[in-house]
Amino acid sequence: MLTTLQILALQLVTLVDKLVFRGDSWRQTLPALVIGMVGIFLVIGIIILATYALNKSFSKKKDKDKEE
Repeated sequence: MLTTLQILALQLVTLVDKLVFRGDSWRQTLPALVIGMVGIFLVIGIIILATYALNKSFSKKKDKDKEE
């Protein structure tokens, strides 16, 4: 009877046997990576700008309240 560790080791060996390294795969994956990273930076930039705008708009009201 196989133990859980032996079963996991057998599955890992069969998985590694099926893996094939393709040297030209970066040509397909690099554009997707770049598009994803640009999207992440755009979303972060939009969040930063929205936070900055909200901070500016609501901080003026607090300054006016303090003056009165």
